[in-house]
Amino acid sequence: MNFLSLRYFIEVSNHLSFSKASKILHISQPGLSQQISTLENQLGFKLLNRTTRKITLTEEGEYIYKKLAPSFDDIEKTVSNIVENKIVPKPKIKIATIPSAASIYIPNLLKKILIEFPEVEVDLQETTSARAVKLVKQQKYHIGFIRTPIHNNLIANEGVNMIEFERSPLQLVVSFDHWLAQKDSIQLHEAKNEPFIHYHSIQAHSLQFLLEKACSISGFSPKKLCEGSELLTIANLVSNNLGVALMPKDMIDLLETKKVKAIDIENVNLSSSISAVWKNSEQTPFLIDKIIHTLQTNVLLDM
Repeated sequence: MNFLSLRYFIEVSNHLSFSKASKILHISQPGLSQQISTLENQLGFKLLNRTTRKITLTEEGEYIYKKLAPSFDDIEKTVSNIVENKIVPKPKIKIATIPSAASIYIPNLLKKILIEFPEVEVDLQETTSARAVKLVKQQKYHIGFIRTPIHNNLIANEGVNMIEFERSPLQLVVSFDHWLAQKDSIQLHEAKNEPFIHYHSIQAHSLQFLLEKACSISGFSPKKLCEGSELLTIANLVSNNLGVALMPKDMIDLLETKKVKAIDIENVNLSSSISAVWKNSEQTPFLIDKIIHTLQTNVLLDM
């Protein structure tokens, strides 16, 4: 069963005449009759009563006609409106991203895309890495920007592709009023008695893993002031000298450095990065392919 055969049936029903319908549809009467017969065979019941004098709808045919005719009218009006007014839907990009990536990579990405596609609409949702992967996997969003998982094979298991960007070293962040702020580098165990701001184990799993790993390498278990995943919240807690935090440099670069100080860690060589993820699809829009190519050139920080 196809759309065209139903369209033929609607037109015959409108006029109750094969000759009138065939002229409007630009199809021969025998061809039109054959299309209706094929449709009836597929449905398993007759739609039209045909005699040499007139055509009437069967009970089943009248039911289908009343149900389908308004829908076909709406379709034709919509198509005519598009053609007459040259209405073309604007292309749309749907991006799910962690907040830090929204500040670091998204502006340059959009600059590059909008130069070539100025009419594009952008749906930008800030969320967690786990949620971004889920939205991409479900094809609700085209591209996701996430904090790179510790084990990259986790992404492959989710059925999505990934591009990892520049890695950033882990640093200790303290208030300028903190006693460690006078130093430019430390052994991390020097901060073992300080309250640490931990990351949410699900919403910011990669960062929490790095915190625990760094402290473990340094021979201590970090004290917990609280858990958080919002960069601004963590920065405010640190700047008020309530605790210290471990952050990758790319996140620290987004902070107001007048209020906090980043200190290099001498005995811990750990780093983090942001990655872009997307799901392969045979129906991937051209614009999304273009974005993926831009990401693969790895030039988002060159502008």
